[in-house]
Amino acid sequence: MAAEKQFENKVKRFLCSVGVYPAGTPESKMTVACNGWFTKIWGGGFQKSGIPDLICCVNGIFIAPELKASNGRSSELQKLNISIINKSKGIGIILYPEGFENFKKLILGVIDCNTHIPELIALKNALSSTKCAIWTK
Repeated sequence: MAAEKQFENKVKRFLCSVGVYPAGTPESKMTVACNGWFTKIWGGGFQKSGIPDLICCVNGIFIAPELKASNGRSSELQKLNISIINKSKGIGIILYPEGFENFKKLILGVIDCNTHIPELIALKNALSSTKCAIWTK
Protein backbone atom coordinates (compact mmCIF):
# COMPACT_ATOMS: atom_id res chain seq x y z
CA MET A 1 0.00 0.00 0.00
CA ALA A 2 2.90 2.39 0.64
CA ALA A 3 3.97 2.19 -3.01
CA GLU A 4 0.47 3.12 -4.17
CA LYS A 5 0.32 6.10 -1.78
CA GLN A 6 3.73 7.32 -3.00
CA PHE A 7 2.50 7.04 -6.59
CA GLU A 8 -0.71 8.90 -5.68
CA ASN A 9 1.34 11.75 -4.20
CA LYS A 10 3.49 11.88 -7.35
CA VAL A 11 0.37 12.14 -9.53
CA LYS A 12 -1.09 14.88 -7.31
CA ARG A 13 2.18 16.87 -7.42
CA PHE A 14 2.21 16.65 -11.21
CA LEU A 15 -1.42 17.77 -11.45
CA CYS A 16 -0.72 20.79 -9.24
CA SER A 17 2.38 21.64 -11.28
CA VAL A 18 0.22 22.04 -14.41
CA GLY A 19 -2.58 23.96 -12.68
CA VAL A 20 -4.96 21.14 -11.76
CA TYR A 21 -5.56 21.79 -8.07
CA PRO A 22 -7.23 19.90 -5.21
CA ALA A 23 -10.78 20.90 -4.38
CA GLY A 24 -10.86 23.94 -2.12
CA THR A 25 -7.45 25.37 -3.09
CA PRO A 26 -7.67 29.16 -2.73
CA GLU A 27 -6.44 31.22 -5.68
CA SER A 28 -3.75 32.72 -3.47
CA LYS A 29 -2.17 29.25 -3.18
CA MET A 30 -2.19 28.56 -6.94
CA THR A 31 1.32 28.85 -8.36
CA VAL A 32 0.33 28.47 -12.03
CA ALA A 33 -2.88 29.33 -13.89
CA CYS A 34 -5.79 27.10 -12.94
CA ASN A 35 -6.51 24.50 -15.62
CA GLY A 36 -8.61 22.15 -13.55
CA TRP A 37 -9.71 20.60 -10.30
CA PHE A 38 -9.48 17.22 -8.61
CA THR A 39 -10.60 15.44 -5.50
CA LYS A 40 -9.41 12.26 -3.85
CA ILE A 41 -12.02 9.56 -3.33
CA TRP A 42 -11.62 7.65 -0.07
CA GLY A 43 -12.92 4.10 0.04
CA GLY A 44 -14.81 3.03 3.11
CA GLY A 45 -18.19 2.53 4.68
CA PHE A 46 -19.61 5.85 3.49
CA GLN A 47 -18.44 5.68 -0.13
CA LYS A 48 -19.51 3.46 -3.01
CA SER A 49 -16.95 0.79 -3.85
CA GLY A 50 -15.08 0.83 -7.14
CA ILE A 51 -15.00 4.60 -7.70
CA PRO A 52 -11.64 5.72 -9.19
CA ASP A 53 -9.10 7.23 -6.76
CA LEU A 54 -9.12 10.70 -8.30
CA ILE A 55 -12.00 12.57 -9.91
CA CYS A 56 -10.66 15.36 -12.12
CA CYS A 57 -12.01 18.07 -14.37
CA VAL A 58 -9.21 19.26 -16.65
CA ASN A 59 -10.02 22.00 -19.17
CA GLY A 60 -13.66 20.89 -19.09
CA ILE A 61 -12.90 17.19 -19.58
CA PHE A 62 -13.82 14.55 -16.97
CA ILE A 63 -10.82 12.34 -16.13
CA ALA A 64 -10.87 9.61 -13.49
CA PRO A 65 -7.67 7.66 -12.80
CA GLU A 66 -7.65 4.55 -10.63
CA LEU A 67 -4.11 4.46 -9.25
CA LYS A 68 -2.26 1.19 -8.77
CA ALA A 69 1.22 0.24 -7.59
CA SER A 70 3.24 -1.73 -10.14
CA ASN A 71 2.04 -5.01 -8.65
CA GLY A 72 -1.52 -3.82 -7.96
CA ARG A 73 -4.63 -5.36 -9.44
CA SER A 74 -7.95 -3.75 -10.30
CA SER A 75 -11.18 -5.24 -9.03
CA GLU A 76 -13.92 -6.18 -11.46
CA LEU A 77 -16.02 -3.29 -10.09
CA GLN A 78 -13.18 -0.81 -10.73
CA LYS A 79 -12.84 -2.10 -14.29
CA LEU A 80 -16.61 -1.79 -14.77
CA ASN A 81 -16.66 1.81 -13.55
CA ILE A 82 -13.68 2.77 -15.74
CA SER A 83 -15.47 1.19 -18.72
CA ILE A 84 -18.69 3.12 -18.02
CA ILE A 85 -16.77 6.39 -17.70
CA ASN A 86 -15.18 5.80 -21.10
CA LYS A 87 -18.52 4.84 -22.68
CA SER A 88 -19.91 8.11 -21.27
CA LYS A 89 -17.22 10.06 -23.17
CA GLY A 90 -15.12 10.79 -20.10
CA ILE A 91 -11.60 9.47 -19.67
CA GLY A 92 -11.31 6.58 -17.25
CA ILE A 93 -7.84 5.18 -16.63
CA ILE A 94 -6.27 2.40 -14.62
CA LEU A 95 -2.88 4.00 -14.08
CA TYR A 96 0.32 2.22 -13.06
CA PRO A 97 3.66 3.98 -12.42
CA GLU A 98 4.93 2.52 -15.71
CA GLY A 99 2.24 4.53 -17.56
CA PHE A 100 2.86 7.82 -15.75
CA GLU A 101 4.70 9.49 -18.67
CA ASN A 102 1.79 8.72 -20.99
CA PHE A 103 -0.64 10.06 -18.38
CA LYS A 104 1.34 13.31 -18.18
CA LYS A 105 1.20 13.67 -21.99
CA LEU A 106 -2.54 13.02 -21.89
CA ILE A 107 -3.13 15.71 -19.25
CA LEU A 108 -0.95 18.25 -21.08
CA GLY A 109 -2.80 17.46 -24.31
CA VAL A 110 -6.18 17.99 -22.64
CA ILE A 111 -4.95 21.32 -21.23
CA ASP A 112 -3.73 22.44 -24.67
CA CYS A 113 -6.92 21.33 -26.46
CA ASN A 114 -9.35 24.22 -26.84
CA THR A 115 -11.69 22.95 -29.57
CA HIS A 116 -14.59 22.17 -27.24
CA ILE A 117 -14.46 25.38 -25.21
CA PRO A 118 -16.42 27.87 -27.43
CA GLU A 119 -19.33 25.47 -27.90
CA LEU A 120 -19.40 24.55 -24.23
CA ILE A 121 -19.37 28.20 -23.14
CA ALA A 122 -22.26 28.99 -25.52
CA LEU A 123 -24.24 26.02 -24.22
CA LYS A 124 -23.65 26.98 -20.57
CA ASN A 125 -24.63 30.60 -21.26
CA ALA A 126 -27.78 29.56 -23.14
CA LEU A 127 -28.96 27.16 -20.44
CA SER A 128 -28.06 29.05 -17.26
CA SER A 129 -31.00 30.45 -15.33
CA THR A 130 -32.04 31.05 -11.75
CA LYS A 131 -33.28 27.42 -11.59
CA CYS A 132 -30.15 26.03 -13.29
CA ALA A 133 -27.36 28.18 -11.90
CA ILE A 134 -23.99 27.70 -13.56
CA TRP A 135 -21.60 29.64 -11.32
CA THR A 136 -18.84 31.44 -13.20
CA LYS A 137 -17.44 33.77 -10.53
